Amino acid sequence: MSNQVKSAAVIGAGAMGGGIAQVLSQAGVRVFLKDINEDFVSRGLANIKKMFDSRVAKEVLTREKADELFANIIGTTKYEDIDKGVDLIIEAASEVIDIKLDIFRTLDKHCGPNTILASNTSALSISQIAAVTNRPERVLGIHFFNPAQAMKLVEVIPGVKTDKEVVQSIMDLCQNNLGKAPVKVKECPGFLVNRILFPYMNEALYVLQEGKFSPEEIDQKALEFGLPMGPLTLFDLTGIDICAHVVDFLYAEYGPRFKPAELLLVMMEEKVLGQKTGAGFYVHSKDRDKNAAKEVNPHLSELLKKANARVKDAPVSKADKFEVERIMMPMFNEVMYALQEDVVDAKDVDTAVAFGLGLKRGILSLAKERGLEACLLQLEKYQSELGGDTAQAERFRPAWMLKKLVRAQVHDFDALLSTCSKKEPVAAK
Repeated sequence: MSNQVKSAAVIGAGAMGGGIAQVLSQAGVRVFLKDINEDFVSRGLANIKKMFDSRVAKEVLTREKADELFANIIGTTKYEDIDKGVDLIIEAASEVIDIKLDIFRTLDKHCGPNTILASNTSALSISQIAAVTNRPERVLGIHFFNPAQAMKLVEVIPGVKTDKEVVQSIMDLCQNNLGKAPVKVKECPGFLVNRILFPYMNEALYVLQEGKFSPEEIDQKALEFGLPMGPLTLFDLTGIDICAHVVDFLYAEYGPRFKPAELLLVMMEEKVLGQKTGAGFYVHSKDRDKNAAKEVNPHLSELLKKANARVKDAPVSKADKFEVERIMMPMFNEVMYALQEDVVDAKDVDTAVAFGLGLKRGILSLAKERGLEACLLQLEKYQSELGGDTAQAERFRPAWMLKKLVRAQVHDFDALLSTCSKKEPVAAK
C-alpha cells in the first residue's frame, strides 16, 4: 500500500513539520505544507530550501534534482488548498491536545474517506485524537525524531481502532520509501523512546542534587558508556522547560517512579532553561568558542542549595566514584516495564535506542554483559540505599518482568529476547 502514497500534507511548518515535508518530498511525494499564516509558511519553505541546498553542497543531490523536489512542496494557509483525496496527512502542530483535536476534526471533514490521518505527537493519546474523527481505523501516530530529515527512527503508534493494513502501509512507507527505521510501538504515555529516556535524565538530576559529583563527571560517564552526549548536556540542548513538561506528563501518568527531581523545578522557577536562556547546567554565551571546554554555570551551586533546602535528609549514595549504572539502570528497568506491557517487541528495543538515542551498543546489552540477576541486584541495591521505605524507592523498583525472568533462571541475552518476543515465544532456559 505504501507505493500508493503519491501525495501528502503536513500541518505545521515549524522545525518538525518542515523536516517531515522535506523527507516526504525527497521520496518523490507531492507535499502540501500548511500553517496558520503566510510568515510561518514562508519561513518553513525557506528552511526546507536550506535542507536541499545542504544536500547539493554535499553532492547528495544535483542542483536540478533538488530544485525539482523542492518545487513539489506547496505552501498554504488554507485547508481548502489541500487536495481532498490526498493519501496521507501528518499533523506536526504544537504538543497541546486541544489544538490537535481541533485540527483532526477539521481534517476529517475536509479529506476523502481513504486519507490516512497521522499525528507526530511524542506522547499524547492517539486513540483520543482518533476518537474525534469518523475514521479512527485510519488514524495513527507517526513520531519522527528531531531533526526529522536526519534522524532515522520513526515510532509508528496504532490507536485502539487503527486498521492493521494502515499500520503496515506506514511501516512500509517509512522503511522502503523514506529510508527510515520504523518501530511499531503500542500506545502508552511517552511511547517508547521518551518513556525510557526520562528516567535516565531525571536520575542524573538526583545524582547532581547530592552534591558529590559534578555535571562534567556525570556527562563524561554517559559518553564512556556509549551515548553521544551526557544527560545534562541533553537537558540544555533540548530546553529544560520542554524536558520538565515531558517529565510532569509522565509523572502524572505513571506515578512516583517518574517524580521529577527538585532541581528541575527550581531551574524552571528561576527560568534557567539551557541554551535558549544562555545557561543551564553549562554556560552557552553566543560569543563562546565552540571548541573550548564546557563551563559549568557559576550559579548552579545556588540552584542546588535551593533544591536541597526543600528535600532535607534525602538519602545520598555511598559511592566514592560516580557509577554510570545509577543513571542507566532506570532506563533498563523502564525497558523491562515496557516489555511486560507488550509495548514493543524485544528485538526492536535496541534499534529504537540506536537510532533514537544514538546508543549503538543497546540498552539491553546490560543484560548481556552483566546478566539479568546482576541487573536485578543492582536495582534492588539502589532501591534500598536511595529509597528505603519512602516514595523515592519507586525510582528503582524492579519491573516484575525482570524478577520473573530471574526466578525462571533465564540467564542469557538471547533467551531474554526470545522470552520477551510476542512472535516467537519459547520456554525459559
